[in-house]
Amino acid sequence: MSIIDWDTVDEWLDDWLSMINKAFDNAMQILLVSPFDSSITAIDTALAAVEGVALVMVSMFFAIQLCNEAMLLRIQSYEQVFKIFFKFILAKVIVQNARGLMAIIYNSFNTVASDLIEDSYGFLSGFTTSDLLPEPDDEGFLGLNYLVKYLETMPTLLILMGACWVINLILIGRIFEIVVYTAVSPIPLATFAAEGWHDTAKGFIKSYAAVCLQGLVVVLMFYSFSQVVDLLGGESTIGITIVALSLALGVAKSGQWARQALGCV
Repeated sequence: MSIIDWDTVDEWLDDWLSMINKAFDNAMQILLVSPFDSSITAIDTALAAVEGVALVMVSMFFAIQLCNEAMLLRIQSYEQVFKIFFKFILAKVIVQNARGLMAIIYNSFNTVASDLIEDSYGFLSGFTTSDLLPEPDDEGFLGLNYLVKYLETMPTLLILMGACWVINLILIGRIFEIVVYTAVSPIPLATFAAEGWHDTAKGFIKSYAAVCLQGLVVVLMFYSFSQVVDLLGGESTIGITIVALSLALGVAKSGQWARQALGCV
């Protein structure tokens, strides 16, 4: 008489795969949540206060540059005056439309990630319980071989579940980060009007784009999981465990990779 049979082990593994896929699906739903949704009013409330400060900064930058050019006798034609006024007007338009500009950057990255989610087959849907744990030829004493084999898969299952929870936390934090970036965006964008301060605005846009890119980086890593497993030796427990651990570490480093890709660090 066996303490445990193979059907029971197979059911346990199937439950684990279902839990991991559910955790991943929850993360993908978080990725599809837009911080620019009308129900999130924090951005509009903050922008109403920050935009006034940014417009004051633009006016100050304009006045300072105009005074400097006049004092140094650099203004010798109407074209030069028009150039200064044009820069002032352009900066004012950018500040007043900061929310829309940030939404364009966000949507350009998130649309690609959303399409990948819809077109791909899923995270672990390409695996079966037999891939993670082939049935032993011998059940052993009281079926203990089945239990031992099941326990051998636990590190892999726990790592995969941990990676899914990490991605949930990262993507939730990413939403808050995008909200904060968007809410304060008029201030760094106002530096477009300042002579010699353009790098501040450019650096802010690159950092914001890196936060948006992070979601795409995470999705790509998860959807390439099964392909990487095949390339590194097939669907063995040891191979899957190593790739799963690398995946968990990669998710934790996704923000840094996104910033490096855009030259932010």
